[in-house]
Amino acid sequence: MLNQPFKIVPGILLMLSIAVFARGGADLGFPQWHGLETYFRENAFLSKILVDVLHLNYVLISIFLGMLIRNTVGIPEWAVNGVKTSRLFIKVGVVLLGSLYSIVDLASLGMKAIFIILIFVFLTLSLTLYLGQKKGMSLASVSVLAAGTAVCGVSAIVAVAPAVRAKTSDVAYSIATILSLGLIFLLTFPTIGTLIGLSPHQFGVWAGTGILNSGQVLAASLVFDPGTIGQASVSLKTGEIYNIVRVIFLPFIVLLLAVYNSRGTEEDEEYHLNTSLWSKFPVFVIGFLIMVFLTTFGLFGDTSPVSDELLFVRNLYSWFFAIGLAGLGMQISITELRRAGGKPFVVGSIAAVVKAIGALIVVLLFISETP
Repeated sequence: MLNQPFKIVPGILLMLSIAVFARGGADLGFPQWHGLETYFRENAFLSKILVDVLHLNYVLISIFLGMLIRNTVGIPEWAVNGVKTSRLFIKVGVVLLGSLYSIVDLASLGMKAIFIILIFVFLTLSLTLYLGQKKGMSLASVSVLAAGTAVCGVSAIVAVAPAVRAKTSDVAYSIATILSLGLIFLLTFPTIGTLIGLSPHQFGVWAGTGILNSGQVLAASLVFDPGTIGQASVSLKTGEIYNIVRVIFLPFIVLLLAVYNSRGTEEDEEYHLNTSLWSKFPVFVIGFLIMVFLTTFGLFGDTSPVSDELLFVRNLYSWFFAIGLAGLGMQISITELRRAGGKPFVVGSIAAVVKAIGALIVVLLFISETP
């Protein structure tokens, strides 16, 4: 795909247009357009409902506009290849997100995140496997669903599917279930967080632990606490550490489920145990860690007060997120979400709700308002 740059440019420009429409164009030389988000904020009536309660900002607007295009006129054929790069934009944004942290921040947030995520990954995995088998789902089917609910949503499903020899239908139903539940969580988590008075840091821990899909963790964190160019989003800073820790567990969960599914013939065991951990490792995490080191050692200038170079990087990652999330919205098909039904949806819903409620209880009991 990346070897054909001219084929991806139109789709990228479409995603950029959506992001500019939602966010405003001052950074790109269009100061006369302040963005749909600004319009909502400046309207007293709309701001009261859409902004203060529902947290409607450029992130949600970009996703909704993308969904609107996908589910009405459809993605134009000339834009399809470019829209497929949306995950790349999000991953590059996560790499640049490393500019928010120092090694000290990473150690402080990371150790607590590892402990909490480790517990929730394995409890959610066990619960989903147990419920799925009680409901009569096949081992392969419930394994891909368990990976999606326990680790990082769609990415985990896609990574686990070959290792457990899941059918295409198993993958489709699991993805539809995860996206449906993730969309519900994306829309409800910020409102619930506001109503119960969570701080941005507490919300970041909750979102990073309780929301199923990585892209929706990022989106919900930015919806709850968008931050500014000079003051980064605390929810995003916290939520992405928890999400990255979750993603790091993915290769080990792939191996664990491969072994779990290999109980049977020697042929199956040999096939599954040859699963490559390295091939499943999220390489963008290495880029994120490199960015943390570069920021810590001052290669982008001072962090307090924030240098112009760091301000530029932090503004840049917010644009990468806006573009990527617009593309993410264009990949959400209501028709495909309707596939979510029957046993996978029931099992996935129970596991996801238990995980979300459990994570909220942990946050309220053990997580302070500030990092």
